[in-house]
Amino acid sequence: MEESAPPRRAGARRHLWLAALLTVCALTACRRGAGPLEPSVPPPPRLTVEQVAKLLPPNVKDREGWARDVLAALEVEELAPAPPTVCSVLAIIGQESGFQEDPAVPDLPKLVRTRLEAHADKLGPLGRKALDSVLQGKSPGQQRTFNERLSTVRTEHDLDRLFRDILAYYEDKYPKTYALADLTSSLFASGKLEDLNPITTAGSMQVSVRYAVEKEGGDADPIEVRERLYTRAGGVRYGTARLLGYEAAYPEPLFRFADYNAGFYASRNAAVQAQVSRLTGIALAPDGDLQLYDKQGEPLDDDSKSLKALLVFRQRHAPELSERQVRRDVRKEKERDFEDTDTYRAVKRVYARETGESPAYAQLPQVTLKSPKLKTERTTAWFARSVQGRFEKCQARYRALAP
Repeated sequence: MEESAPPRRAGARRHLWLAALLTVCALTACRRGAGPLEPSVPPPPRLTVEQVAKLLPPNVKDREGWARDVLAALEVEELAPAPPTVCSVLAIIGQESGFQEDPAVPDLPKLVRTRLEAHADKLGPLGRKALDSVLQGKSPGQQRTFNERLSTVRTEHDLDRLFRDILAYYEDKYPKTYALADLTSSLFASGKLEDLNPITTAGSMQVSVRYAVEKEGGDADPIEVRERLYTRAGGVRYGTARLLGYEAAYPEPLFRFADYNAGFYASRNAAVQAQVSRLTGIALAPDGDLQLYDKQGEPLDDDSKSLKALLVFRQRHAPELSERQVRRDVRKEKERDFEDTDTYRAVKRVYARETGESPAYAQLPQVTLKSPKLKTERTTAWFARSVQGRFEKCQARYRALAP
Protein backbone atom coordinates (compact mmCIF):
# COMPACT_ATOMS: atom_id res chain seq x y z
CA MET A 1 0.00 0.00 0.00
CA GLU A 2 2.77 2.40 0.89
CA GLU A 3 4.63 1.64 -2.38
CA SER A 4 1.56 2.52 -4.44
CA ALA A 5 0.99 5.90 -2.84
CA PRO A 6 3.47 7.93 -4.97
CA PRO A 7 1.88 6.92 -8.30
CA ARG A 8 -1.53 7.97 -7.03
CA ARG A 9 -0.16 11.35 -5.96
CA ALA A 10 1.57 11.77 -9.34
CA GLY A 11 -1.67 10.91 -11.13
CA ALA A 12 -3.55 13.42 -9.02
CA ARG A 13 -1.00 16.09 -9.85
CA ARG A 14 -1.40 15.36 -13.57
CA HIS A 15 -5.17 15.61 -13.31
CA LEU A 16 -4.88 18.91 -11.46
CA TRP A 17 -2.48 20.26 -14.11
CA LEU A 18 -4.81 19.25 -16.93
CA ALA A 19 -7.76 20.81 -15.17
CA ALA A 20 -5.82 24.03 -14.66
CA LEU A 21 -4.77 24.08 -18.31
CA LEU A 22 -8.32 23.57 -19.48
CA THR A 23 -9.46 26.34 -17.18
CA VAL A 24 -6.83 28.74 -18.52
CA CYS A 25 -7.74 27.84 -22.09
CA ALA A 26 -11.38 28.39 -21.36
CA LEU A 27 -10.68 31.78 -19.84
CA THR A 28 -8.28 32.92 -22.56
CA ALA A 29 -9.97 31.21 -25.52
CA CYS A 30 -6.87 29.17 -26.39
CA ARG A 31 -6.43 28.71 -30.11
CA ARG A 32 -3.63 27.10 -32.08
CA GLY A 33 -1.15 29.80 -33.06
CA ALA A 34 -3.05 32.55 -31.26
CA GLY A 35 -1.23 34.98 -29.04
CA PRO A 36 -2.59 36.63 -25.90
CA LEU A 37 -6.05 38.06 -26.52
CA GLU A 38 -7.11 41.57 -25.67
CA PRO A 39 -9.82 41.91 -23.05
CA SER A 40 -13.18 41.25 -24.67
CA VAL A 41 -15.19 44.32 -25.63
CA PRO A 42 -18.87 44.09 -24.78
CA PRO A 43 -21.17 44.33 -27.80
CA PRO A 44 -23.04 47.61 -28.28
CA PRO A 45 -26.52 47.75 -26.78
CA ARG A 46 -29.43 46.55 -28.92
CA LEU A 47 -32.15 49.15 -28.82
CA THR A 48 -35.79 48.26 -28.26
CA VAL A 49 -38.85 49.78 -29.91
CA GLU A 50 -39.41 51.93 -26.85
CA GLN A 51 -35.83 53.20 -26.86
CA VAL A 52 -35.81 53.98 -30.59
CA ALA A 53 -39.10 55.84 -30.22
CA LYS A 54 -37.42 58.14 -27.69
CA LEU A 55 -34.63 58.97 -30.15
CA LEU A 56 -37.00 60.52 -32.70
CA PRO A 57 -37.38 64.31 -32.85
CA PRO A 58 -40.07 65.60 -30.48
CA ASN A 59 -42.66 66.52 -33.11
CA VAL A 60 -42.86 63.10 -34.80
CA LYS A 61 -46.22 61.34 -34.68
CA ASP A 62 -46.69 57.57 -34.25
CA ARG A 63 -43.22 57.27 -32.81
CA GLU A 64 -43.49 53.56 -32.03
CA GLY A 65 -44.67 52.87 -35.58
CA TRP A 66 -41.58 54.51 -37.03
CA ALA A 67 -39.40 52.71 -34.47
CA ARG A 68 -40.83 49.31 -35.41
CA ASP A 69 -40.26 49.92 -39.10
CA VAL A 70 -36.66 51.01 -38.53
CA LEU A 71 -35.89 47.94 -36.44
CA ALA A 72 -37.59 45.68 -39.00
CA ALA A 73 -35.49 47.17 -41.80
CA LEU A 74 -32.28 46.64 -39.84
CA GLU A 75 -33.29 43.05 -39.15
CA VAL A 76 -33.75 42.38 -42.88
CA GLU A 77 -30.24 43.72 -43.49
CA GLU A 78 -28.94 41.61 -40.58
CA LEU A 79 -27.64 44.69 -38.80
CA ALA A 80 -27.65 45.03 -35.02
CA PRO A 81 -29.87 47.92 -33.83
CA ALA A 82 -27.02 49.71 -32.06
CA PRO A 83 -27.39 53.44 -31.31
CA PRO A 84 -25.11 54.69 -34.14
CA THR A 85 -26.83 52.47 -36.69
CA VAL A 86 -30.32 53.48 -35.63
CA CYS A 87 -29.36 57.15 -35.48
CA SER A 88 -27.94 56.97 -39.01
CA VAL A 89 -31.28 55.78 -40.38
CA LEU A 90 -33.27 58.30 -38.35
CA ALA A 91 -31.01 61.13 -39.51
CA ILE A 92 -31.64 60.33 -43.17
CA ILE A 93 -35.41 60.10 -42.63
CA GLY A 94 -35.40 63.44 -40.85
CA GLN A 95 -33.38 65.09 -43.59
CA GLU A 96 -35.28 63.66 -46.55
CA SER A 97 -38.88 63.83 -45.42
CA GLY A 98 -39.21 65.06 -41.85
CA PHE A 99 -40.77 61.67 -41.02
CA GLN A 100 -43.49 61.77 -43.66
CA GLU A 101 -44.05 58.50 -45.49
CA ASP A 102 -45.30 60.26 -48.65
CA PRO A 103 -43.93 63.81 -48.45
CA ALA A 104 -45.50 66.67 -50.36
CA VAL A 105 -43.39 68.29 -53.09
CA PRO A 106 -43.63 72.09 -53.36
CA ASP A 107 -44.87 73.33 -56.75
CA LEU A 108 -45.30 69.76 -57.98
CA PRO A 109 -48.01 70.59 -60.58
CA LYS A 110 -45.77 73.23 -62.16
CA LEU A 111 -42.78 70.89 -62.20
CA VAL A 112 -44.72 68.15 -63.95
CA ARG A 113 -46.42 70.42 -66.46
CA THR A 114 -43.06 71.94 -67.42
CA ARG A 115 -41.65 68.46 -67.99
CA LEU A 116 -44.63 67.35 -70.09
CA GLU A 117 -44.62 70.49 -72.21
CA ALA A 118 -40.89 70.23 -72.87
CA HIS A 119 -41.41 66.64 -74.01
CA ALA A 120 -44.35 67.64 -76.21
CA ASP A 121 -42.38 70.45 -77.81
CA LYS A 122 -39.90 67.90 -79.16
CA LEU A 123 -42.71 66.51 -81.35
CA GLY A 124 -43.13 69.71 -83.33
CA PRO A 125 -45.86 72.36 -83.61
CA LEU A 126 -48.68 69.90 -82.89
CA GLY A 127 -47.01 68.38 -79.85
CA ARG A 128 -48.72 70.70 -77.38
CA LYS A 129 -52.06 70.03 -79.05
CA ALA A 130 -51.56 66.29 -78.65
CA LEU A 131 -50.72 66.79 -74.98
CA ASP A 132 -53.73 69.03 -74.38
CA SER A 133 -56.07 66.50 -76.00
CA VAL A 134 -54.87 63.74 -73.70
CA LEU A 135 -55.03 65.92 -70.58
CA GLN A 136 -58.68 66.66 -71.31
CA GLY A 137 -59.50 62.97 -70.88
CA LYS A 138 -60.95 61.36 -67.75
CA SER A 139 -60.51 58.03 -66.08
CA PRO A 140 -63.62 55.85 -65.71
CA GLY A 141 -65.61 57.03 -62.70
CA GLN A 142 -63.64 60.27 -62.37
CA GLN A 143 -65.41 63.64 -62.53
CA ARG A 144 -62.26 65.68 -63.10
CA THR A 145 -60.09 65.72 -66.21
CA PHE A 146 -56.42 64.77 -66.08
CA ASN A 147 -55.57 68.44 -66.45
CA GLU A 148 -57.69 69.34 -63.41
CA ARG A 149 -56.18 66.52 -61.39
CA LEU A 150 -52.68 67.59 -62.39
CA SER A 151 -53.36 71.04 -60.93
CA THR A 152 -53.99 69.53 -57.49
CA VAL A 153 -51.29 66.85 -57.10
CA ARG A 154 -49.33 67.30 -53.88
CA THR A 155 -47.27 64.17 -53.36
CA GLU A 156 -45.25 61.77 -55.47
CA HIS A 157 -47.91 59.12 -54.92
CA ASP A 158 -50.61 61.46 -56.26
CA LEU A 159 -48.48 61.98 -59.35
CA ASP A 160 -47.92 58.28 -59.94
CA ARG A 161 -51.63 57.57 -59.74
CA LEU A 162 -52.27 60.32 -62.28
CA PHE A 163 -49.63 59.04 -64.69
CA ARG A 164 -50.97 55.51 -64.46
CA ASP A 165 -54.46 56.71 -65.24
CA ILE A 166 -53.23 58.78 -68.19
CA LEU A 167 -51.34 55.82 -69.63
CA ALA A 168 -54.29 53.50 -69.16
CA TYR A 169 -56.55 56.07 -70.86
CA TYR A 170 -54.18 56.34 -73.78
CA GLU A 171 -53.78 52.56 -74.17
CA ASP A 172 -57.42 51.59 -73.75
CA LYS A 173 -59.63 54.60 -74.46
CA TYR A 174 -57.89 56.97 -76.79
CA PRO A 175 -59.69 56.96 -80.18
CA LYS A 176 -57.35 55.45 -82.74
CA THR A 177 -58.97 57.39 -85.56
CA TYR A 178 -58.29 60.76 -83.99
CA ALA A 179 -56.13 62.98 -86.16
CA LEU A 180 -53.48 63.37 -83.45
CA ALA A 181 -53.24 59.65 -82.71
CA ASP A 182 -49.75 59.34 -84.18
CA LEU A 183 -48.45 62.28 -82.20
CA THR A 184 -50.05 60.98 -79.03
CA SER A 185 -48.48 57.61 -79.69
CA SER A 186 -45.09 59.30 -79.78
CA LEU A 187 -45.91 61.25 -76.62
CA PHE A 188 -46.66 58.13 -74.59
CA ALA A 189 -44.95 55.48 -76.69
CA SER A 190 -42.80 53.99 -73.94
CA GLY A 191 -45.61 53.53 -71.43
CA LYS A 192 -43.07 54.08 -68.62
CA LEU A 193 -43.64 56.52 -65.81
CA GLU A 194 -39.93 57.20 -65.54
CA ASP A 195 -39.78 58.74 -69.01
CA LEU A 196 -42.08 61.65 -68.19
CA ASN A 197 -42.05 61.72 -64.40
CA PRO A 198 -39.61 64.36 -63.08
CA ILE A 199 -39.62 62.69 -59.66
CA THR A 200 -37.05 59.88 -59.56
CA THR A 201 -36.86 59.34 -55.79
CA ALA A 202 -39.72 58.44 -53.50
CA GLY A 203 -40.77 57.67 -49.95
CA SER A 204 -39.71 58.81 -46.51
CA MET A 205 -36.02 58.29 -47.29
CA GLN A 206 -36.27 59.52 -50.91
CA VAL A 207 -34.79 56.34 -52.34
CA SER A 208 -34.00 56.15 -56.04
CA VAL A 209 -36.80 54.22 -57.71
CA ARG A 210 -34.24 52.67 -60.05
CA TYR A 211 -32.23 51.39 -57.08
CA ALA A 212 -35.31 49.91 -55.44
CA VAL A 213 -36.37 48.16 -58.65
CA GLU A 214 -32.87 46.76 -59.19
CA LYS A 215 -32.75 45.51 -55.61
CA GLU A 216 -35.95 43.54 -56.20
CA GLY A 217 -34.52 41.90 -59.32
CA GLY A 218 -34.94 42.12 -63.07
CA ASP A 219 -38.56 40.97 -63.09
CA ALA A 220 -39.76 43.55 -60.56
CA ASP A 221 -42.72 45.70 -61.52
CA PRO A 222 -41.69 49.37 -61.13
CA ILE A 223 -45.25 50.33 -60.21
CA GLU A 224 -45.40 47.76 -57.40
CA VAL A 225 -42.00 48.90 -56.13
CA ARG A 226 -43.17 52.52 -56.10
CA GLU A 227 -46.28 51.50 -54.17
CA ARG A 228 -44.07 49.92 -51.52
CA LEU A 229 -41.84 52.98 -51.42
CA TYR A 230 -44.83 55.16 -50.57
CA THR A 231 -45.57 53.12 -47.44
CA ARG A 232 -43.70 53.88 -44.26
CA ALA A 233 -42.35 50.34 -43.93
CA GLY A 234 -41.31 50.16 -47.58
CA GLY A 235 -39.65 53.56 -47.67
CA VAL A 236 -37.62 52.76 -44.55
CA ARG A 237 -36.81 49.28 -45.81
CA TYR A 238 -35.34 50.40 -49.13
CA GLY A 239 -33.68 53.45 -47.61
CA THR A 240 -31.95 51.44 -44.89
CA ALA A 241 -30.63 49.00 -47.47
CA ARG A 242 -29.36 51.87 -49.61
CA LEU A 243 -27.65 53.55 -46.65
CA LEU A 244 -26.14 50.59 -44.80
CA GLY A 245 -26.27 47.60 -47.14
CA TYR A 246 -22.64 47.76 -48.31
CA GLU A 247 -19.20 47.59 -46.73
CA ALA A 248 -17.00 50.66 -46.53
CA ALA A 249 -14.13 51.52 -44.18
CA TYR A 250 -15.32 55.05 -43.51
CA PRO A 251 -13.89 56.57 -40.33
CA GLU A 252 -17.17 58.34 -39.58
CA PRO A 253 -20.79 58.20 -40.81
CA LEU A 254 -20.43 61.59 -42.54
CA PHE A 255 -18.99 59.89 -45.62
CA ARG A 256 -21.74 57.28 -45.77
CA PHE A 257 -24.26 60.11 -45.66
CA ALA A 258 -22.48 61.69 -48.64
CA ASP A 259 -22.64 58.37 -50.48
CA TYR A 260 -26.38 58.22 -49.86
CA ASN A 261 -26.67 61.39 -51.90
CA ALA A 262 -23.89 60.95 -54.47
CA GLY A 263 -23.76 57.19 -55.01
CA PHE A 264 -22.04 54.10 -53.69
CA TYR A 265 -18.40 54.73 -52.67
CA ALA A 266 -18.49 58.32 -53.93
CA SER A 267 -16.54 59.50 -50.86
CA ARG A 268 -13.88 56.83 -51.29
CA ASN A 269 -13.56 57.55 -55.00
CA ALA A 270 -13.41 61.31 -54.42
CA ALA A 271 -10.28 60.72 -52.32
CA VAL A 272 -8.75 58.73 -55.20
CA GLN A 273 -9.54 61.56 -57.61
CA ALA A 274 -7.91 64.13 -55.32
CA GLN A 275 -4.78 61.98 -54.98
CA VAL A 276 -4.49 61.31 -58.72
CA SER A 277 -4.97 65.02 -59.37
CA ARG A 278 -2.12 65.91 -57.04
CA LEU A 279 0.19 63.27 -58.52
CA THR A 280 -0.46 64.20 -62.14
CA GLY A 281 -1.15 67.93 -61.89
CA ILE A 282 -4.41 67.39 -63.79
CA ALA A 283 -7.30 69.33 -62.23
CA LEU A 284 -10.15 66.96 -61.39
CA ALA A 285 -13.50 67.62 -59.76
CA PRO A 286 -13.69 65.07 -56.93
CA ASP A 287 -17.28 64.09 -57.67
CA GLY A 288 -16.85 60.39 -56.83
CA ASP A 289 -17.30 59.13 -60.41
CA LEU A 290 -14.27 57.75 -62.21
CA GLN A 291 -16.39 56.98 -65.28
CA LEU A 292 -19.12 58.78 -67.21
CA TYR A 293 -22.69 57.50 -66.80
CA ASP A 294 -25.99 57.88 -68.62
CA LYS A 295 -29.29 58.74 -66.96
CA GLN A 296 -29.91 55.08 -66.17
CA GLY A 297 -26.59 54.81 -64.35
CA GLU A 298 -24.90 52.77 -67.06
CA PRO A 299 -21.24 53.54 -67.96
CA LEU A 300 -20.69 55.40 -71.23
CA ASP A 301 -18.04 54.47 -73.77
CA ASP A 302 -16.39 57.91 -73.64
CA ASP A 303 -13.44 58.33 -71.29
CA SER A 304 -14.00 60.60 -68.32
CA LYS A 305 -11.41 63.16 -67.32
CA SER A 306 -10.69 61.07 -64.21
CA LEU A 307 -10.01 57.97 -66.29
CA LYS A 308 -7.70 59.93 -68.60
CA ALA A 309 -5.83 61.20 -65.53
CA LEU A 310 -5.49 57.64 -64.22
CA LEU A 311 -3.95 56.61 -67.53
CA VAL A 312 -1.46 59.49 -67.23
CA PHE A 313 -0.74 58.34 -63.66
CA ARG A 314 -0.04 54.84 -65.00
CA GLN A 315 2.44 56.12 -67.56
CA ARG A 316 4.34 58.33 -65.09
CA HIS A 317 4.23 56.38 -61.86
CA ALA A 318 3.05 52.79 -62.41
CA PRO A 319 4.25 51.49 -65.81
CA GLU A 320 3.79 47.95 -64.54
CA LEU A 321 0.07 48.53 -64.98
CA SER A 322 -1.33 48.10 -68.47
CA GLU A 323 -3.91 50.49 -69.89
CA ARG A 324 -6.27 47.55 -70.23
CA GLN A 325 -5.87 46.71 -66.56
CA VAL A 326 -6.58 50.29 -65.46
CA ARG A 327 -9.73 50.36 -67.56
CA ARG A 328 -10.82 46.99 -66.17
CA ASP A 329 -10.16 48.05 -62.57
CA VAL A 330 -12.10 51.30 -62.92
CA ARG A 331 -15.21 49.33 -63.86
CA LYS A 332 -15.31 48.23 -60.20
CA GLU A 333 -15.52 51.76 -58.84
CA LYS A 334 -19.02 51.20 -57.42
CA GLU A 335 -17.91 48.07 -55.55
CA ARG A 336 -15.83 47.40 -52.46
CA ASP A 337 -13.60 45.18 -54.61
CA PHE A 338 -12.16 48.26 -56.29
CA GLU A 339 -9.93 48.54 -53.22
CA ASP A 340 -8.38 45.16 -54.09
CA THR A 341 -7.38 46.22 -57.60
CA ASP A 342 -3.79 46.93 -58.61
CA THR A 343 -4.80 50.39 -59.82
CA TYR A 344 -6.28 51.46 -56.47
CA ARG A 345 -3.29 50.07 -54.54
CA ALA A 346 -0.83 51.76 -56.89
CA VAL A 347 -2.47 55.16 -56.36
CA LYS A 348 -2.25 54.81 -52.58
CA ARG A 349 1.31 53.46 -52.65
CA VAL A 350 2.67 56.12 -54.99
CA TYR A 351 0.84 58.91 -53.17
CA ALA A 352 2.41 57.90 -49.85
CA ARG A 353 5.87 57.65 -51.45
CA GLU A 354 5.71 60.92 -53.40
CA THR A 355 4.07 63.12 -50.76
CA GLY A 356 5.20 61.51 -47.52
CA GLU A 357 1.60 61.61 -46.38
CA SER A 358 -0.80 58.83 -45.51
CA PRO A 359 -3.44 58.78 -48.27
CA ALA A 360 -6.94 59.49 -47.00
CA TYR A 361 -9.49 56.73 -47.49
CA ALA A 362 -12.33 59.18 -48.09
CA GLN A 363 -13.25 62.81 -48.58
CA LEU A 364 -16.53 64.57 -49.20
CA PRO A 365 -17.42 64.61 -52.90
CA GLN A 366 -17.92 67.97 -54.58
CA VAL A 367 -21.24 67.59 -56.36
CA THR A 368 -23.81 70.28 -57.07
CA LEU A 369 -27.29 68.90 -56.56
CA LYS A 370 -29.81 69.31 -59.36
CA SER A 371 -33.40 68.46 -58.60
CA PRO A 372 -36.77 70.01 -59.38
CA LYS A 373 -37.46 69.70 -55.66
CA LEU A 374 -34.66 72.10 -54.70
CA LYS A 375 -35.30 75.85 -54.85
CA THR A 376 -31.71 76.82 -54.01
CA GLU A 377 -28.37 75.38 -55.06
CA ARG A 378 -27.12 72.69 -52.74
CA THR A 379 -24.16 70.33 -52.70
CA THR A 380 -23.48 66.80 -51.53
CA ALA A 381 -21.21 68.20 -48.81
CA TRP A 382 -24.10 70.36 -47.53
CA PHE A 383 -26.37 67.31 -47.51
CA ALA A 384 -23.88 65.14 -45.65
CA ARG A 385 -23.16 67.76 -42.99
CA SER A 386 -26.86 68.44 -42.49
CA VAL A 387 -27.53 64.74 -41.94
CA GLN A 388 -24.50 64.55 -39.65
CA GLY A 389 -26.02 67.29 -37.49
CA ARG A 390 -29.22 65.27 -37.12
CA PHE A 391 -27.18 62.17 -36.36
CA GLU A 392 -25.32 63.94 -33.56
CA LYS A 393 -28.58 65.21 -32.02
CA CYS A 394 -29.91 61.65 -32.05
CA GLN A 395 -26.75 60.42 -30.35
CA ALA A 396 -27.13 63.13 -27.74
CA ARG A 397 -30.71 62.02 -27.06
CA TYR A 398 -29.45 58.47 -26.56
CA ARG A 399 -26.76 59.62 -24.11
CA ALA A 400 -29.40 61.54 -22.19
CA LEU A 401 -31.44 58.33 -21.86
CA ALA A 402 -28.53 56.20 -20.69
CA PRO A 403 -28.51 55.50 -16.94
